[in-house]
Amino acid sequence: MAVFLIILFVIIIILFAAAYFFNLAFVRRNNPNTDDIDSKENDFLKEYRTVIKEGLDYIERHPKKWVYTLSFDGLKLAARFFDNNSHKAIILFHGYRSSATRDFSCAVKMYCELGYNILLVDERSHGQSEGKLITFGVKERKDVLTWVNYYLKYIDSDAEIFLGGMSMGATTVLLAAGLELPNNVKGIIADCGFTSPADIMNKVARQAFHFNAGFILPVMDIFCRIFGHFGIYGVSTLEALKKTRLPILFIHGKNDNFVPCEMSESAYRSAAGDKYILTVEGADHGMSYLLASKDVSEKIIGFLKKYSKKQTPN
Repeated sequence: MAVFLIILFVIIIILFAAAYFFNLAFVRRNNPNTDDIDSKENDFLKEYRTVIKEGLDYIERHPKKWVYTLSFDGLKLAARFFDNNSHKAIILFHGYRSSATRDFSCAVKMYCELGYNILLVDERSHGQSEGKLITFGVKERKDVLTWVNYYLKYIDSDAEIFLGGMSMGATTVLLAAGLELPNNVKGIIADCGFTSPADIMNKVARQAFHFNAGFILPVMDIFCRIFGHFGIYGVSTLEALKKTRLPILFIHGKNDNFVPCEMSESAYRSAAGDKYILTVEGADHGMSYLLASKDVSEKIIGFLKKYSKKQTPN
């Protein structure tokens, strides 16, 4: 009887722990302060507040419109469309519990000046897009294909499209590379993506909570399958990149304390097509452009020029 009670107690503890971390990791929480660079939660960006504010102001002032589409599972997805009268486009996907405008505050101006149309996507369960659960790229990868098809159907059927992502957005576009993307997609720029949902959860559990998540991840996976109809196992950028010949540019800060730089290096080694990697000394998570804007922008511009066949409009 005592053994039975101990086992039951352990099971209950595991279930409660899994439920707690499932809610913590996956359930949507709208945060109105994400784009408020002066808010306390953005203190980690205080060194770069001036340049980020300039980027946010550029996004606010630049002509754009909201566009919408439906996901494969019926969610209304939203994105800002910047029309620069171009047959070249880049579709951008932001990071986990972040925002498109904050993550790409500095990049939007660069892409506009390069003559690209831009879709600045609010990923599912973020911003103006519907959704109750964040799926760490599992379902978001299919949203990439949805947005590509939307662009080709409603904006420009002859467009040359590049995909860009930051953090979870980088993982999302790398996972999408394993799908059957249209030939209009010419390349991917992935900044500080993780290799799989399970990998990043194990890493965060060890670093932030000081325990091995191996014993609760299977239970969390069950919760994901019951409440979200997706699983956290069997989805990996390493496997997806073996299936594509798309050129990939990886960017990662060497001092990334959230997503280890080694994850981009592993993805780089797995990529089957043309591949490039820029690691930035001293840069923490998502900080590569802010810390080394000249090097990063030159690498991005060189990559786009190499794989773009269309001319920039005058």
